[in-house]
Amino acid sequence: MDRGVGAAARLPEGDRKELAIQALARSEAVSALAARHGVSRTFVCRQTHKAREALDEAFSPAAPDGEEALFELAVTKAWLRQVIVGLTLICRSSYRGVVEFVRDLLGVPISVACVHDVLQAATRQAGIINRQQDLSGIRVGLHDEIFQGATPVLAGVDAASTYCYLLSSRRRGPPRRRHLGRAPARRCCAGA
Repeated sequence: MDRGVGAAARLPEGDRKELAIQALARSEAVSALAARHGVSRTFVCRQTHKAREALDEAFSPAAPDGEEALFELAVTKAWLRQVIVGLTLICRSSYRGVVEFVRDLLGVPISVACVHDVLQAATRQAGIINRQQDLSGIRVGLHDEIFQGATPVLAGVDAASTYCYLLSSRRRGPPRRRHLGRAPARRCCAGA
């Protein structure tokens, strides 16, 4: 075979990659690889160096030069669900904003329906927890009707601690504004 520069230049890209992989794996000597492919040992070493740099870049943290990573996260499905709930409740992000954040920053494609399902599951779980809360320590409750979408919700706030609690999420009869002062809270204001 021709050992000139032309042989290396004519070597297809796939063969160059295979040559570099074999050299990195040290499956055979560099001189034997060079002879088999009809290229120089210098060419084999350059290909090996390029492959090693590509591997180092692929497996190195994405921190800029001179800056250390503060921590690494294990991104699990449970963690993604927490991010979705956090973005909507803490950051007040829209469903589409959550989709964009997860897609652009984390590289995970999700749909608006997925965000909706995660938030509905979190709502059901929060409802179970809310019903188990003991509100007997609340002496002064500030009650008001708020709206979750188009659904009216009777909620309250403990005047001393600013703890928020749910009294009822179903409207019965006339508007609640007439009954706010008389609305009995679930286990609330016991002994007052």
